[in-house]
Amino acid sequence: MWYSTSMETNDKNIAIIGLGNQAKAWALNLRDSGYRITILLRKDSSSFKSAASLKLDTAVIEDALPQFKNILLLIPDDQQAPFLEKYGHLLIKNSRVVYAHGWAIACENIATTFPQFSHLLLAPKAISSEVRYQFETKGKLAAVYSVEASTSIQNDESWLKKLATAIGITGLYQSSAKDETYADLFSEQSLLCGLLPYAAKKSFDLLISKGISKEVAYFECWLEVKLIADAMVKMGPESFFQLISPNALLGAQKAQHLIFDKVYQEKLEMLFREIEDGDFVKFTKSTDIDSTRKEMIDYWSNSLLSKVHHEVSDKVISQ
Repeated sequence: MWYSTSMETNDKNIAIIGLGNQAKAWALNLRDSGYRITILLRKDSSSFKSAASLKLDTAVIEDALPQFKNILLLIPDDQQAPFLEKYGHLLIKNSRVVYAHGWAIACENIATTFPQFSHLLLAPKAISSEVRYQFETKGKLAAVYSVEASTSIQNDESWLKKLATAIGITGLYQSSAKDETYADLFSEQSLLCGLLPYAAKKSFDLLISKGISKEVAYFECWLEVKLIADAMVKMGPESFFQLISPNALLGAQKAQHLIFDKVYQEKLEMLFREIEDGDFVKFTKSTDIDSTRKEMIDYWSNSLLSKVHHEVSDKVISQ
């Protein structure tokens, strides 16, 4: 365990709150870039063992938090405001608090509640494993940032850009916390988590109902999603549609006119409107996350698609 007994004002001395997947990736990348990282945890946290296995310095939140100026608050969105309500009195004035998502700034008014701190956004556009992988392979990684809620914009922006580089960010783009949050929430609902897996399952189920073997249906409706997504991202729209086969091209033209009609567009508009109006924020506060997750996991666990995935994934997917 390590933490200084004097005020940590060195820009490369950083405290990370929590040790979830994103926190692990940031901590390892920053440590490998020469930053002094300390993971701050609750006294009874089970994450001390995980930190020790990664050879990361640790300390108890109450003991060490006053020693740091630079805080990476990498805990779930819904826990960030309560964390500052409980521990904010331990932070020194003008401390930098960094968030990997703009939720707390845009939806919790955290900068208004705690104006004595700089609330900075640095949001990598990748899951944690990809953040670590791209760093280790010297690959490319995008992120957006915001210093709109800073107490010293010029100094904080310079520091945040250096932090981004140390994490492995190669493409850094300025945004507002509101824009990042709204775009993130909308894309999750309209495409990434709300559309892709469920559209894949509906297509899979229909093929099964038509007598197609479960393995072939899985390959076509789930496995190939990654192949198509990789090609889309690497090539861009024009080259992608230049690449695909004539049947795929004609099928895409036919289906997009059939599926993406006026009603579909109205539903997209409704999703964004509910985010913009604050209805989605209210929904998140009134919904039990644990029970919702269990309900969804049960739904997928009982699906044939999940069963086929478990049967064939070790043979057809590189881990």
